[in-house]
Amino acid sequence: MAPSILIVAADGAQSALRDMAPALVRRQPVYPWGAVWCLLPGECWAHVDVLQQRYGGAREMIGLLPVGRRVDRDGRWLTFYFSLPGAQLEGFDAAALDRLRERVAVLWPEALPLLASIDSPQQLNRARYRDVQLRRPAQGRLVFIGDAAHAMSPQLGQGVNMALLDAAMLADVLAEDTTPAAALRVYGQRRRAHLAVYQRLSRWLTPFFQSERDGLARLRDLGFGPLARMPLARSQMLKILTGTKMSWWR
Repeated sequence: MAPSILIVAADGAQSALRDMAPALVRRQPVYPWGAVWCLLPGECWAHVDVLQQRYGGAREMIGLLPVGRRVDRDGRWLTFYFSLPGAQLEGFDAAALDRLRERVAVLWPEALPLLASIDSPQQLNRARYRDVQLRRPAQGRLVFIGDAAHAMSPQLGQGVNMALLDAAMLADVLAEDTTPAAALRVYGQRRRAHLAVYQRLSRWLTPFFQSERDGLARLRDLGFGPLARMPLARSQMLKILTGTKMSWWR
């Protein structure tokens, strides 16, 4: 068998391959919060094209994210998620599912009927978030992309965007007339500034959405709405949410 020209590690935030290259890792702490989540049919939901979320301070977050269609099922689908302290995820049981329903009934009663098909805690997946930062994305012929290279909390919703941009840039540099080693150096240089903006924003904003700091939740509720209506701030918010903010100052 011919030797591999390149090995692309795209195995997510909990990357096992990343653990095999410890010299690359600058930081990878686990956030104290996570979520339970599942896919739900969206036929009875009126907002199948709009992400909607509801909050109970910064301690509770419920979301319904449109994810389009599935290859194995008909209709439109939604990802449902409910944030929890990480310590509660492993022990999420039938009693915890009952408490989840109770909180959805209080915070977002319109969404409660969507959970009618969920009758077991095993139907909900568990997600833990990491804050991953690598010194460089490649070692030898191994290169990390997506969450394996730069996992963040999900508050900006940029995990898929950043992974796709990684893949596109990697393809571009490999198509240039250069060696794989040189291409990987260029790849790291071209992605560094863009990723740094999103990693720092994610780190700063996470406590406003998932933490025990109720004061930050009040500041969020008071400030984010008016900011989004100010032309300059609104344009910057749109750039952030579309993954197109390439640096701090331009």
